[in-house]
Amino acid sequence: MHWLQAIDVGLLRFVNETLSNPALDVWMPLVSGQGIKGLFLAIAVAAGLLLAWKGGRRGQLCVLMLVLIVASCDGVLCNLVKHAVARPRPFAVLSDVKRPGSRPPRGNSMPVTAPPSVAPKPNSASSNNSMPSSHAANWFAATMVLFVYYRRSWKWTVPAATLVSFSRIYNGVHYPSDVLAGALLGAGYAVAMLWAMNALWQWAGRRSFPRLREVLPSLVDPDLRISAVKPGSSVPDSSATLSASRQGIR
Repeated sequence: MHWLQAIDVGLLRFVNETLSNPALDVWMPLVSGQGIKGLFLAIAVAAGLLLAWKGGRRGQLCVLMLVLIVASCDGVLCNLVKHAVARPRPFAVLSDVKRPGSRPPRGNSMPVTAPPSVAPKPNSASSNNSMPSSHAANWFAATMVLFVYYRRSWKWTVPAATLVSFSRIYNGVHYPSDVLAGALLGAGYAVAMLWAMNALWQWAGRRSFPRLREVLPSLVDPDLRISAVKPGSSVPDSSATLSASRQGIR
């Protein structure tokens, strides 16, 4: 496994050192959200409210799934994996790792780095652990949710998620393998959660909310419709079929 670690470190050095330049030193921390988390959160909330307002049932379901899946991915899944793996961040164990955007200690103009002999405490908080990248997991989870409800969204969400993931390597806070693991974990978690919640709705809707389920038979396809049941009959008419309208933006 040493050769895998060597490749990981080599790729990190290439992105963090070889590709380093003054322009990226300014932009990559901003892409990661350093110093603008409040602004990003305000924009995300405003975009979510706008989508829920203008997007109808599809937009409302999309926003609901985004909140549930991204919040649980970041707050639960990533934290559990980070504690289980407990891999220290690159700057904690490698020398000369650049950290653009990070403030150096007072009275010291040198870049914020740690010598190889300094290792984090075994029981360090998840914020000091590197595997997986929560940024990558969250962005690719959101990308997958948006893709399910709006097919064409991948044209801008995939590049955005990739850029944010790249910034985590450039900023020296994650290895490339952390980012790859986060992306796969986030996308897979989103698919699994969407499937599980839709299956739960199919089961619970039939028993507890039959009328609501007729209006909304699927959580992942809001345009799906179930034709009306004949009055006085508990069995759908033979002509009753499931039909989907694909007029929404996909």
